[in-house]
Amino acid sequence: MYTERFSEAHALLATIDPAVYAAEQNSGYVSMMNYHRAVVIFHTGYLLGDVDVDFEQATTTAGAGAKTLDAGSKDITLAGATDDNTVSIVEIRSAEFDVTNRFDCLNVEITPALSGIIGVQVYGCVSRFKPVPTTLVDSITD
Repeated sequence: MYTERFSEAHALLATIDPAVYAAEQNSGYVSMMNYHRAVVIFHTGYLLGDVDVDFEQATTTAGAGAKTLDAGSKDITLAGATDDNTVSIVEIRSAEFDVTNRFDCLNVEITPALSGIIGVQVYGCVSRFKPVPTTLVDSITD
């Protein structure tokens, strides 16, 4: 029987709370130092226009040395109307960061062309240490 809980293996590191946005929003830089993988989940509602999603890396959670992650290969566009009421997932391996120069912090940036309903969750997965923290989680029910 498998008994590990989702919340013991996947840490919610940052969110962009679901709301109507018409301007750029950022998750804020989070450290991926203790995780081998990040999973970013986008939940959309009604999108009046496209939403550009960019991933940025830095050497600190304050954003030192910020630059595009992996030459923008993970960047996506959520298309207005086409991607209404959908879920999109982007997975990022720790090896995709500029590890040679000690980049290990991640920021998710969403920029809507027009207003749209969107929410974002950033999870740290494949933790180097378990159980993972549950700081941003309100409650866990078995």
